[in-house]
Amino acid sequence: MKCESCNEREATIHISKGSGLGKTERFLCEQCANASFEDEFSYPDDSFNIHQLLKSLSQQQPKRQERKRQQCETCGSTIESIVHNGKFGCPDCYRTFDRQVPEIITRVQSHQTEHVGKVPKKSQSQIKVKRELEQLKGKLSALVESQEFEQAAVVRDEIKALEEAGGRNGAQ
Repeated sequence: MKCESCNEREATIHISKGSGLGKTERFLCEQCANASFEDEFSYPDDSFNIHQLLKSLSQQQPKRQERKRQQCETCGSTIESIVHNGKFGCPDCYRTFDRQVPEIITRVQSHQTEHVGKVPKKSQSQIKVKRELEQLKGKLSALVESQEFEQAAVVRDEIKALEEAGGRNGAQ
């Protein structure tokens, strides 16, 4: 490729300025690039001017746009206020901050995914039986999948016995 400035020598230097739509590129030979550089950065008294250098650098860098803070339109809560208080401001906050809700709830509840609170005394035995049945059914399916049919038959019988006992207790 020929130099864009003199059209005589081979272009060995690629100069690009800007980015996106305002990007300009030039392909120059070494002599034309040196001349261009001297023209662009020469000063009348051959002294280095730091103020002019800083000014040219600041004009080249795009200015950061401040990120718009997400805020609930109904109550005005921000994600920072919700995290700080540990409470959502209103029902619309759940829609506004739908991406952050699962993380916030998990953090507030100390990473617990099951209810571990109080259980009414009347329901304790039923819940215990229900959990035991769920465990046994999981064990049964694992045994069947691994083709351990003798042990699976024993677990199946345990499940039947628990279901029959639960049916009698529930009917009382």
